[in-house]
Amino acid sequence: MNELISFFTNILNFSGKTNQKGFIIPLVVCWIVGFVVGGALGTVGQIIAIIVFIATISLTVRRLHDSGHTGWWALLYLTGIGGLILQIVLCFLPSK
Repeated sequence: MNELISFFTNILNFSGKTNQKGFIIPLVVCWIVGFVVGGALGTVGQIIAIIVFIATISLTVRRLHDSGHTGWWALLYLTGIGGLILQIVLCFLPSK
């Protein structure tokens, strides 16, 4: 529960670090919210999906910092499948 609170209070925070547990739990919640709400509520759902997308990028940047990498790797989200692969890899990388 603390991971979700930290996630929502740091939506636009692109500095700092996030451990594995703090990355995986909000990530799964974001996937569920993004798919369910984004498709079901029309325009409002799309706005919520965009907010969740931005929050996921900031979470990914913090996880990249925690694993000893630069946050610029989060630009892989712009390639489509690269963002998904990055998320999967970050779930297994140890903290440094």
